[in-house]
Amino acid sequence: MALLISLFFFVAVACVVTLIMNIFFREKIIIGDRMKKFITSNDKEAGGLEGSLYERLFQPLFEGVNGYISKVTPKQYVIELEHKLKEAGNPGSMDAGKWIMMQSGAIIIEIIGVISIWIAFRISVLKIMLTMAVLVAFTYLLPKLYLKQMIQDRQKEIEKSLPDVIDLLTVSIEAGLSFDGAMAKLVEKMSGVLVSEFAVVLKEMRMGVSKRDALKSMIERVPVANLITFVGAILQADQLGVSVGNVLRIQSNIMRQKRRQRASELAMKAPIKMLFPMIFFILPTIFIVLLGPVVLKVIEAFSQ
Repeated sequence: MALLISLFFFVAVACVVTLIMNIFFREKIIIGDRMKKFITSNDKEAGGLEGSLYERLFQPLFEGVNGYISKVTPKQYVIELEHKLKEAGNPGSMDAGKWIMMQSGAIIIEIIGVISIWIAFRISVLKIMLTMAVLVAFTYLLPKLYLKQMIQDRQKEIEKSLPDVIDLLTVSIEAGLSFDGAMAKLVEKMSGVLVSEFAVVLKEMRMGVSKRDALKSMIERVPVANLITFVGAILQADQLGVSVGNVLRIQSNIMRQKRRQRASELAMKAPIKMLFPMIFFILPTIFIVLLGPVVLKVIEAFSQ
């Protein structure tokens, strides 16, 4: 039985590692596949098997499971998950099907593992059921919390870098560049989440997408209030024929004013946030240091 459990965990860990490697190294796998179309391998000329074991066996299996999961999962849940993954920046180039497959695979492995431990060690059914419920709940909730935290961190970084991005766009446009050229200069000179989003916009525009649709697609991926306001002002200026440079300068001043207001708001909240740590951690320590010797002397005096 111990050998069977060890074999099961080895196979489960191997499958999970293979799936994770496929997700996080997807771009390298795609590049390797494209290179194989142009490079003739010696194995192919000799009539050998084409592709690795993973490409021949595991990749079609994962693709089939991914397609099946996408079909049986409620469509509204898949749409919402796809939207959240886009807001998080598509971590690991994952789509909704792979995300659900990872969660489902982890839950199945946990259930089989708990059942195997129950069979091997004869633990009470109540403890096994509680353990299984806790593991399944954590496996379902932790990825959602992780995704939510990634979205919040990404939006905070965009809020922080937006004034600097607008400043560079303003300087570039006032120097004589078009808005497309200003975005190209921005992508060349700066880095970050917002700059990468502008790089996607620039790439879409070069592929034939209109500027309006490309910018609207960006604010769908990054629904930050200030960015939505900025994009709306740019589109309105482009539609009305207003100078984009003046609009950008006004937007830059507005964004910096909002950032100062947020900083002031956080500074005003700081004393209230510091109140509870002071009451529960700092003040008791001060009381112990100051009043401790006095209390000890009073106890000693009354004991005599």
